[in-house]
Amino acid sequence: MAEDKSNKTEPATPKRKDEARKKGQVAISRDISTAAILLGGIGMLATMIPSGLYRMTDVTRQGLTLSFPDGFRNGLSVEQVHTVIVQSAVTVLGLTLPILAGIVLIGSCAMLAQTGFLWRSDGIQFDFNRINPLKGLKRLVSLRSVVELIKGLLKIAIVIGIGVAVMRHDLMQVPGLTEFDMGTVLHVTGRLSLKTALAVAGAIGVLAGLDYLYQRYEWERDLRMSKQEVKEELKSAEGDPLIKSRVRTAQRSLAKKRMMEAVKTADVVVTNPTHLAVALKYDAEKMAAPFVVAKGAGVVAENIRELARHHGVPVVENKFVARTLFKLVDIGKEIPADLYRAVAEILAFVYRARGMTAAGLEKG
Repeated sequence: MAEDKSNKTEPATPKRKDEARKKGQVAISRDISTAAILLGGIGMLATMIPSGLYRMTDVTRQGLTLSFPDGFRNGLSVEQVHTVIVQSAVTVLGLTLPILAGIVLIGSCAMLAQTGFLWRSDGIQFDFNRINPLKGLKRLVSLRSVVELIKGLLKIAIVIGIGVAVMRHDLMQVPGLTEFDMGTVLHVTGRLSLKTALAVAGAIGVLAGLDYLYQRYEWERDLRMSKQEVKEELKSAEGDPLIKSRVRTAQRSLAKKRMMEAVKTADVVVTNPTHLAVALKYDAEKMAAPFVVAKGAGVVAENIRELARHHGVPVVENKFVARTLFKLVDIGKEIPADLYRAVAEILAFVYRARGMTAAGLEKG
């Protein structure tokens, strides 16, 4: 296993990462969500506490007024109790629901920022190893679990240390608060609490960022590939070069076979005389101009000439026309207008030899 890991020196390809993502393997830090929820919750509480205290005080004052207009025994009724409970419940829900909704939204956004919209392609599958006590015990005593435990303890120590450092000077003010009224006490304690909470949440945020970078590094390391795996994946994505070569060879062979079959139907083969050969076909009633049905050089040109002679197709030597057609005109394409007259003369010669006329061959 160590040898296998030592061979995995190449970064994961996009395909490998995409497959891992589809399986739910992504780099994620739970501390990111914790830090975001803490910071967001503290911010919302700091914003809503002043108005929330005012509303709760007002509800309490109204409840006391309704409950004890003329004394406890004579003034309390079921309707008044119901009114106090409903008003208190509405006020509490109005204060807590936005905070809870905000916390859920912040936590979801923090998770999505790390993973994106993640849908597992394999669905939810039952895995007995997840509930196997022996497997669970192995996970508990694994090296990774020990590392996570040490990380957790260090995080707790750092957070506690930062909290104590922030509160150390401010705690000296707490005993003196007994001399002030309740409003001042609430204001000072709220300020100290907010200051400490922000410091702790900020520390957790920094640790969460570092933890995410570490999780990302681990994820990249676990997905590393060997050079052979990269080659095989590239081969799979682009196709086996040997197979592609065989396909191209087969395609060329088939195209050559079709070209040679077309030589049998040509009207004339123009040669260089030995190095090049171009077969032309023309039907004055169906075609606007002659077109090339086959061409070749070297051995292919020799085969075209032999096949033409075997099937009675005239072979005419014209170096200029043969070179120009071979260079400029692809198989299945019409000849250029500049060569109409030269080709028409060749076809006229062929037609005269066959006892035919060349009327209408010349263009322009």
